[in-house]
Amino acid sequence: MRYAAELSRIDPVLTWARPVCIDSLLVSGFPLILRNSLRQESTRFGWFVFSVFTLVSILFNVTVSSNNLLSQAFHAIQPITLMVTVEILLSIVRSDLSSSEKNQVKVTTVTPDRSDVTPPVTMVHQGAGKNVTSDQVLQFFRENPSASYVTAAANLNIARQDGFPVCPQFA
Repeated sequence: MRYAAELSRIDPVLTWARPVCIDSLLVSGFPLILRNSLRQESTRFGWFVFSVFTLVSILFNVTVSSNNLLSQAFHAIQPITLMVTVEILLSIVRSDLSSSEKNQVKVTTVTPDRSDVTPPVTMVHQGAGKNVTSDQVLQFFRENPSASYVTAAANLNIARQDGFPVCPQFA
């Protein structure tokens, strides 16, 4: 493409810019296609830009190559390879995303009202009644750190209004 720019009598100082202009649109087309694909939006515009400038690149490369088929094919292969590589990378990303979507666990929304939630209890103290000591209450909460006071009272067989024994370290 640089040689094509020279043949077009573009200032030799600027001939490097011609391939950069065309190839930058090829390179920027890929992230556009990838982004839209990941967002499940239309990729038509990205593929249009990518395809048009791939063809432009092929035409410029073939035009300045020698007049034999091997030379023309060699000069055309770079933009074609880039286009195929983009499709391969998109296929890999889509495949990885679809396999990760299959392995995802559906999360249900937790309601802010926690009155109907009972935390798991690992050990139930039966028949303790009003003879529960502060050590038993502390032991219960060590074994069940997520338990609420209501759950502890139910498991220690203490009515909520009776209250818990006062622990010396909290008195």
